[in-house]
Formats: sequence, structure tokens, C-alpha cells
Amino acid sequence: MKNFIKIYLIVFFKINCLIILFLYYLNFLKAKKLKIGVVGLRHEVNIGNNLLKYAISIKLAELGYIPYIIGTHWNNYNISFINKTTNLVIIKKNFSEIKENDYDILLVNSDQTWRKFDKHFFDYGFLKFAEKWNKKKFIYGASLGFNYWNFTSQEVKIIKKLLKNFSGISVREKGSVKLIKKYLGINPTIVLDPTLLINKKYYLNIIKNYKCNIHINNNYILIYRIGSNKNINNLAIKAKQQLNYKIYDYYLNKNSTIEDFIYLIVNCKAVITNSYHGTLFSIIFNKPFISFNKKSGAKERLISLGNLFGFSNRIFDFNQNPNIRLLITPLKINYFVFHNLRKKSINYIKKNLNF
Repeated sequence: MKNFIKIYLIVFFKINCLIILFLYYLNFLKAKKLKIGVVGLRHEVNIGNNLLKYAISIKLAELGYIPYIIGTHWNNYNISFINKTTNLVIIKKNFSEIKENDYDILLVNSDQTWRKFDKHFFDYGFLKFAEKWNKKKFIYGASLGFNYWNFTSQEVKIIKKLLKNFSGISVREKGSVKLIKKYLGINPTIVLDPTLLINKKYYLNIIKNYKCNIHINNNYILIYRIGSNKNINNLAIKAKQQLNYKIYDYYLNKNSTIEDFIYLIVNCKAVITNSYHGTLFSIIFNKPFISFNKKSGAKERLISLGNLFGFSNRIFDFNQNPNIRLLITPLKINYFVFHNLRKKSINYIKKNLNF
């Protein structure tokens, strides 16, 4: 009996020591700010893509982590803005420059990261460069870009193998779920675009002390376009003639800035656009809008966005002629749905950040 009690006490003592050590380890992890390597499209693309990087950085920082935006072959688009607002890591050649111990967790950020823009799509969309690393990895809000499957059978095999190493897989467009289920056998979580995860005060702070070189009063409709569209031009002429608004045509180019983009949307009466993020920020700032899909065929993003928030009546094909009065019809945003989706999306991030 004495031996039994002795053994029991020894076992009890060891178990308690292990529990204490485990709790100490958990507290250590909480005290240590983990570094998150945020991987996205190889090129620093445009205003929307940069605001998306900015937003995910804000959210990760709010949750107590240190975000590092990783990009390659950076162009002139707002690199200074990203450098000012988050930790920027510029890769000169390719993703092989990233080392296993550089970051604690790897995150594939949102936007069209599952679209084959170039031969490196396995790296920026599925972290092939980190395939053998013992590192937590997850995907936030990937987008196929198209409403059809664009991978070969051989590419599917590689993708399936790579995705086995991820703790979480989520997509931005509801319309992509069926395709992903069919070809990959995965049921991804649907999450919001990162730009919708943070309070709009962050965007207003961007222009708080900004001296805009654009001198125009508030009685204008903003045209924010990527590429040309004859119907946008026609709609602008109608708006000027029938609604008595001025038109400010903001054509995306290498001199475009995030500050100008936010300023123009905040101060306009309505928006005409063929940009996904032009549409998103119209919703964020509650501006009546009309959005055109681009002729390129990447229509799924706007279609899913319209369905998600009940604005399908404001999304048009590139060759359609919408009712001009939509530009003076206030948005009816279902904030209950919006806040529930935001909560779900943030909970998805929290779940995949915790060890």
C-alpha cells in the first residue's frame, strides 16, 4: 500500500509539472509576438491590391501579431505607402529567398492568388517554396478570378498535395466553392475581402492630413476605371446631362495614389467603376454605384460581391446600359449580415493563428 501511495505521488507530481510547463509555454507564446509572413501576388499590382495588403496588416497587428508583407519585382504603385504602414519585405528574384526560420506562420493573402498570372503561381498561391517546412500555413480569401476551372489535371495533383499542409483554406467568392469542391474535394470557408475587416476610420486616417492636388467640389460622380470601357463613357455623359453632376474621371496609372483614391470616394456623390475594389470602397463609404464587369472574363469577383450584399442590380456586364437613376438611389446595406460575415472572417483568422 505504501509503495502504491509513493508511486501515485510521484506520478501526480510529474503530471503537475508537465501541466505547469505546458501552461508556461502557452504564456510564452502569448507574450512573444509571432511574425506572420503574408504572401500574395508576386507583383505590387494596383491600388486595391495594396489596400488589401494594408488591411490584413492592420487586422493582424490588432490581434497582436507582427505582419510582414512579402512581394517581388515591386513597381511604382504606392510602394512608399506600404512601406510606411507595415513591414515590407522585397524579394529580388523569387520565393526561394525566404528562409524557414524567417517567420512563425505563413499566410497566403487574399486577391486573385489562385489565378495563373505567371509560372510562380504555385508559390504565391500554395506556398510550394515552403512545402517541406514544419511551419503553420493557411489561406485567407483566395480568389480564382474566373467562374470556371483553369487548372490542368497535373496542376490539380500538385495543388492537392500542397494543400494537405494547410491548417485552413478559405476563399473570397462564394461562386468558387462548387468548383473547388468538384476538382479539389475541399469545402473552403467563405470570408470577406481583407479591406472589409477593419473599421473605416483607418481609411479616413489615411487622408486626415492629406493635401490633395485634385481641386473639385463635392458635387461630382467619380469614374474609377481599369482599362477602357465605352459604356462607362456613355454613362458618364448621361450622368452629366441628366443628373447635373460634374464628372471626375480617375484612370488607374503609375501615378495613381491610395490617398487620392480614398479622398475621391469619400467626397463624391456616386461612383461608376469596373474595379472590384472600386466597388468595395463604394460600399464601405455608402456611395451609390454602378459597376461593370471587364471584358477579360474575370467576372466572378463582382458577381459574388453583388450577391453577397444584395447589390446584384448594380453589377452589369461590360456591354450593358444600366439605369442612370441608380446613381442617385441610396444603398441599402444589411449591416446585420455584414457584421456577422466580418465576425466569422476574423474568427477564421484567429483560429488559424492559434497553435
